[in-house]
Amino acid sequence: MEVSIPMIWDIVLVLIIAPLAWWFNQVHNEVKRLNILLNMTRENYMKREDHQSELNRVVDHLLRLEGKIDKLAEKH
Repeated sequence: MEVSIPMIWDIVLVLIIAPLAWWFNQVHNEVKRLNILLNMTRENYMKREDHQSELNRVVDHLLRLEGKIDKLAEKH
């Protein structure tokens, strides 16, 4: 079997193209996975207004508890 220049060139191209194609596929899959995770994060993210309203509810409950504790302390 005689080795010709085009045959060597084909072998070199295969040894370069195949790993690049595999790498590109891996990067593409990782980007797709990260995109899915980002979308899930956006869906589960609490907006600032929602957080503020929840925080206000907690503060209101704490103030009510504080008032009840003060009433109990005054009785004793």
